[in-house]
Amino acid sequence: MDRLRMPSDAELMKIAIKDLQNSSLSTEERQLALQELLVLVEPIDNAIDVADLNKLGGLVALVNELERDEEELRTTAAWVLGKASQNNPDVQKQILHLGVLPRLIHMVRSSYSEEAVRALYAVSALIRNFPFAQEEFYLEGGSVLLQEIMSNTSTDIRLRRKSLFLLTDLAEQQLEIGGKQNSHFADERLLKSAVDLMGSSDLDTQEKALMAVRSLARLNSMTLKKLRDLCQLEAALENLRAQLQHLMKSEEHAELAQDMELLRQEVMKIMSSDSSDIVEQ
Repeated sequence: MDRLRMPSDAELMKIAIKDLQNSSLSTEERQLALQELLVLVEPIDNAIDVADLNKLGGLVALVNELERDEEELRTTAAWVLGKASQNNPDVQKQILHLGVLPRLIHMVRSSYSEEAVRALYAVSALIRNFPFAQEEFYLEGGSVLLQEIMSNTSTDIRLRRKSLFLLTDLAEQQLEIGGKQNSHFADERLLKSAVDLMGSSDLDTQEKALMAVRSLARLNSMTLKKLRDLCQLEAALENLRAQLQHLMKSEEHAELAQDMELLRQEVMKIMSSDSSDIVEQ
């Protein structure tokens, strides 16, 4: 019976970590170990095991993989770190303590699109609902990074969407603490990049840009003024209105276009609101 017994997830995790700690393993074997960990840290039921990842040496092993020459190993390691961080404050703190955030931010600038996408996912998971990590993100030039990604038309569209999602998330978390003036959202280039993506040819990107602009517009009067006066938000919203009206006539895109139009109208309402009422909208 002992021989027939399937190993538990915790035991499988230990095996995968031990494999990563073996310097003689081939690239293919290391990738298999990383993919095994990716599966193991995914389920919510494994939260306790994931929290023990650090005690088993797993986090250090994963961080070491970020320094590999092989792009696929760095990519999968970042993906695992992101999965482990998601909704797990203990793991977020442990990973941040290992000083991995600057490395992940550097990876986001990789010319290998898959590595950049997975690294940004890991960054987002690591700093979500974690103000201390967010401050480090800003200190490492995080807001500049988002602006560069959003304004670069040659960037992988997935990366631009994830940048918009992260920008929205950061703005929403700022709103939760009162929407006070935050210099990280004051850069006109960052705001303009989000507004410009409302004119993207990709509907999903347009929707995410509209959501980001809505959150930014609600932050405070100064940010709203910049969106109005410096970023030509009103003109962008009007251009979007015309496009959505056309899409509503299409059976394929009608439902999404209608949802986006409601969101667009909400942004218009925020624009016309009294500045003192912005945070309460």
